[in-house]
Amino acid sequence: MNERTVVAERIDAESFAPFGEILDLQDAEPVFQNPGLRSWRTGYEAESATELMVIEFDEIPMTFDRIERHHQVSQCFLPLRGRPMVMVVAPKTGEDAPAAASVRAFLVGQHQGILLHRSVWHALNRFPIGGSAVHALVTTAATQAELEAERRGGPKPRLTDVHDFSTEKTTFRIEIGPELGAV
Repeated sequence: MNERTVVAERIDAESFAPFGEILDLQDAEPVFQNPGLRSWRTGYEAESATELMVIEFDEIPMTFDRIERHHQVSQCFLPLRGRPMVMVVAPKTGEDAPAAASVRAFLVGQHQGILLHRSVWHALNRFPIGGSAVHALVTTAATQAELEAERRGGPKPRLTDVHDFSTEKTTFRIEIGPELGAV
C-alpha cells in the first residue's frame, strides 16, 4: 500500500475558492442591512428540498482512503461546538476520479463555516483537533436519503459518487505543518 502525505494548509478565501467558500463575515457590501444587523449571500445551491442535520465529528486518526462528491447540492458545514478541523478536498472532475496528487487539506478555524461547491470531491470525515466537533450540515433530503438507503443495503446512489483510493493501493495521512503553529 502506498501512503501519501497531505500537508494541511491554512484556509483562506483565495486558496479555497476552487472548492467552495469560507462562511464568515465578508468585505463585500451587505445585501441587507438594518440597525444592528448586516447579511451577505453565499453560493448555496440545491436541486431538491433542503435538509438540515446536526453532525458530530469525532477526533480520529488523520488517515483516509475514500472521497465523495455530490452532484445536486453545495453542502454547508456550520460549527455549533467548533474545534479547529481539517477539511480534505480535491477539484471537480468530469467522469473520472481525481488524481491522488490533486488532494489537498485545509485547516479550518473553530468558528469558520464551509460551503463546498457542487461536485467538489471531499473526504467523508472532517478531522477535528482536540476533541469532537459538532456542526450543522445543510444538504438535500434526496442526497441524504440515497446515502442512508445504500448503508441499509439499497442501490448505489446516483446523486453521489464515491472513489476508494485503496483500489489503487493508496491511502492518505494528513500532517499539520509546523508553519500552522498551535491549533
